[in-house]
Amino acid sequence: MSAGDTISADTEYLKKYNAETYNEASEIYDSYKGLFFPYLFGRIREIIENRFTPMLKPGARVLDIGCGTGQQTMYFKEKGFDVVGVDISKGLVKVANKKLQDNKCIVSDACKLPFRDSSFDAISSAGSTLNHIPDYHCFFEEICRVLKPGGVVFLESDNKWRMDMFWCLASSMTGDSLDYHEKLENVLGYFKRPISQGYPYVFPLSFSEEKIRMLHLRTFTYRELEKEFFRRGCSINSVYGIHSVTNLIPSPLMLKDNPGKLCSGIFNMLSPVEDITYGTWPVNRLGMSIVVIAKKS
Repeated sequence: MSAGDTISADTEYLKKYNAETYNEASEIYDSYKGLFFPYLFGRIREIIENRFTPMLKPGARVLDIGCGTGQQTMYFKEKGFDVVGVDISKGLVKVANKKLQDNKCIVSDACKLPFRDSSFDAISSAGSTLNHIPDYHCFFEEICRVLKPGGVVFLESDNKWRMDMFWCLASSMTGDSLDYHEKLENVLGYFKRPISQGYPYVFPLSFSEEKIRMLHLRTFTYRELEKEFFRRGCSINSVYGIHSVTNLIPSPLMLKDNPGKLCSGIFNMLSPVEDITYGTWPVNRLGMSIVVIAKKS
C-alpha cells in the first residue's frame, strides 16, 4: 500500500468513526448542559442573526454544512430562506428532519457535496464541522465550488491559539489532572509547530460519566483559514472569538453538566467581558472557537 493509499484509508476510517459516534449520540445531542455548549451555540446564533443574515437577500438559498440536529437549519427555515442541511451522520440527520418536519437535511460527505457549481447564495458551517474533516482542503474546494460569485460563508472552527493549550499542558504535566486526555509529548508537539499552523488533538465526547468516545480533531489558525479561502477566490470580512475570556476556566470544567457554584460564579464574571469584546482584537483571535465570515469574488 502506498503512502497516498494509507492517508486515504485513514481519512475514510476517521470519517466513518465520526459518523458512527454521532449516530450513537444523536438522541442525546441536544441535551448537553453545563456552561460550554449553551454559551457557544448562543454566540453562534447571535453572530448569524446579527452579522451574517443581514448580508443575505430574502429567500436566499443557504447550505448548512454539518447541520447536526438542525439548530441552524431550523433558524434559516424560520427566517424564510431556502435552506438545505447536510451531515455525515444518519442519526443526526434523522433528528434534524424530525424537527424541521420535512426532508431538508440529507446525509452527505462535506468533501463530496451532491450539488452543482454555484448552487447557493450562502453557506453556514458551525459545530466544529471543519475540525472533524481530515482532508480539509477538499472541504474548502467544495464550499467554494457550490457557492455563487458574491456569495458569503459563515464558518466556525476550533482555534489553535486559546488558553486551553496552556491548561492542557498543565494537565498533562500533572497526571491529566484536568481530564484533557492528552499525553505530555503530544502537547509539547503542539507548541513546537509553526505559529500559523494548527494541530491535531482529541476531544472527549461524553455520553455519560462512565462512557466517553474520543474524537480526533484538528485546530486551525486564522492565517490558515485566510489562506484556504484566498486560494479559492474568497476573502474574510470579519472575525470573532468564542470562549476566549471564558477560557480562563479550563474547558473540561465548563463541559461538566454540573460545573459547581465556584466555576459558575467565575464564568458569570468573565462572560460579560467577552460579550463586549468578542469581535475586537486580540480577543477575536484567542477564542476556543474562531468564527469568520468570508465572501466569494
